[in-house]
Amino acid sequence: MGFLDKVKEQAAHLKDSDKVKEVAGKVKDKVEDVQARRKANDLLADLGRLLYAQKTERTNPTADAEIERLVAELRQLEDDGLSILPDRPA
Repeated sequence: MGFLDKVKEQAAHLKDSDKVKEVAGKVKDKVEDVQARRKANDLLADLGRLLYAQKTERTNPTADAEIERLVAELRQLEDDGLSILPDRPA
């Protein structure tokens, strides 16, 4: 059996192992967490811009609907387990 055959055999064995599946699951969870945090940050930035526009009296007619949409998306992320704001002190 040649060297490459041994490597292929070991790779096939590792591919089916529970350890590899466990690590792959952890990596997938981490990637999803990072993507959710990035989405929340983008939503908060958009919300901040709309709030600033309101406070400086430069809003467009659809601003209220857009704010409601952003807040709904942020609430959904919170319902899915993502912490959007730091906990309030007791």
